[in-house]
Amino acid sequence: MRGDAIQNPYEPPIESHPKLDFTRRGLTLVPKQLAERTRRVVNRFGLFQFSWPIVAAYWTDSLVIDFIALLITTNGSRIRRSSFKRFPWTAAMCCLYPVAFAVSVQQYDPYQVANWIPSRNSPVLALQLVSSCWAVYAVVMIIRCHLSHRRPEAEQ
Repeated sequence: MRGDAIQNPYEPPIESHPKLDFTRRGLTLVPKQLAERTRRVVNRFGLFQFSWPIVAAYWTDSLVIDFIALLITTNGSRIRRSSFKRFPWTAAMCCLYPVAFAVSVQQYDPYQVANWIPSRNSPVLALQLVSSCWAVYAVVMIIRCHLSHRRPEAEQ
């Protein structure tokens, strides 16, 4: 019998496949709780942003299908611990909604009560305000994950 250790024949040796050694490439993972919470926040924001204009279409007399919200929902459902390697495009898409709210406030009079409650001519500023606040929260969570991913593994 040989003195060599028995090696699993199905496991490739790391030294012969340097691409499989994740410690050499500096792969860091986002903490599990932060990734799960970010996934829930971003996914639910995308669903809310997609659904409220459809629900409010009766009051606004216009049906808006928000495809950016669908992209945010899709990206939110795909968030994992190893995400956030590249530029956070989902955060950039979420930043559109506070800008849209600011444009709505400039366009419509925010001091008129009829603009905040659902009525036949209402732009539903209240729902836009909720949406923009939620978008800012989603951006903060995505940026936290992105910065957490960039930290060395010892600090996590």
